[in-house]
Amino acid sequence: MTAATDAAQARWFRDQNRRAGGIRLFCLPPAGAGASTFRGWPELIGPGIQVTAIQLPGREDRIREPAYDRLDGLLDELVPVLAGALDGPYALFGHSMGALIAYEAARRLVAQGAPAPVHLFASAHGAPHAPYRRSYVSSLPDPEFKRAMRSLNGIPKAAVQETAFLSLLLPTLRADFQLCETYEYVDGAPLPCRLTALVGADDDVSPMDLALWRELNTGPFRIRVIDGDVTFVTKHRRQVAEVVRAGLAGEF
Repeated sequence: MTAATDAAQARWFRDQNRRAGGIRLFCLPPAGAGASTFRGWPELIGPGIQVTAIQLPGREDRIREPAYDRLDGLLDELVPVLAGALDGPYALFGHSMGALIAYEAARRLVAQGAPAPVHLFASAHGAPHAPYRRSYVSSLPDPEFKRAMRSLNGIPKAAVQETAFLSLLLPTLRADFQLCETYEYVDGAPLPCRLTALVGADDDVSPMDLALWRELNTGPFRIRVIDGDVTFVTKHRRQVAEVVRAGLAGEF
């Protein structure tokens, strides 16, 4: 591994439990959140899984870097870093915006000749080829955009309750929402892997949009319902971890 590869991985990866062997699980956070979303996952999922949280620009210890407002630009930088880390079986978990990033990263990796993931976990997000059903907010003026952020579940509470923190995170939130709002699905081959779609029992993801994930893979597919709303990835993380553990063990 070169010094440049080491440096790139150090920017993007936050290894929760660095170990050799087993499946490496790359985890992508939702809009406005960072790698700390997945803190404590190794203990919850159990041995044999190396949890690597992806730290996107514009949050936590990368807060001073501009966040990407287009998915292609993000993938141009992230996918080569992921490809350079694939020394064995791997899986991808993405929550909300992270599910979209994880799916398209997997597609790009496979298209470039990398092995397919053994499992894709798409959490709190309808299938990418389903219509975008949320309000378009990224171009709103700051006062209206802040009100929109305060009305949404899933945005870190500290960010929306503290005016100074919200102002600091505002460019990242705006970029994250612009990334999702400008995304356009391009038809392609389904992923040759297992796929689990997770949804909160009180989330607003359309059941039809969730079921459409089935068209995007050729391996086994399942839907798992977790307690709570879109914040279930942190509030009910033990349930989420059990779904991930079982999925990686092939226990459908």
